[in-house]
Amino acid sequence: MDLSYIIIPIIVLITSQIIKLLTDGIKGNFDLQNIFISYGGMPSSHTALTVSLTTLIGLRNGFDNPLFAVALVFALLTMRDAVAFRGLLGKQAKVFNQLVKRLKADEQKNLPLFREQMGHSIFEITGGIIWGIGLTIILAWLQF
Repeated sequence: MDLSYIIIPIIVLITSQIIKLLTDGIKGNFDLQNIFISYGGMPSSHTALTVSLTTLIGLRNGFDNPLFAVALVFALLTMRDAVAFRGLLGKQAKVFNQLVKRLKADEQKNLPLFREQMGHSIFEITGGIIWGIGLTIILAWLQF
């Protein structure tokens, strides 16, 4: 079994999470816990991971291979989910948090605040695409 189909996308995922941590630091939101549990941010690591796998399949098996088509659909669904569905969840969390803040203090203590940054912008998705394709091509060229 060719483990590069696992190793290269994992390297892309980890490095994109590190980049996200650094870009959060530039914005003043540096938190080491975000390296594994963050949603949103630049670049989209989910996009980078799925695009990496798709790119690797295309490079090694051909862009006319049915497996490439399956991987591409998977990547597109992941990107759509990151923008649309998780974006909607973030908006709902913001509304919920505003409602909780209107309650009396003793009523608030039993209600958690929800994370509002859940989705990605098109810019963050594009960053994930560029990072996923670019690093995958380099690692594939190095025969990883």
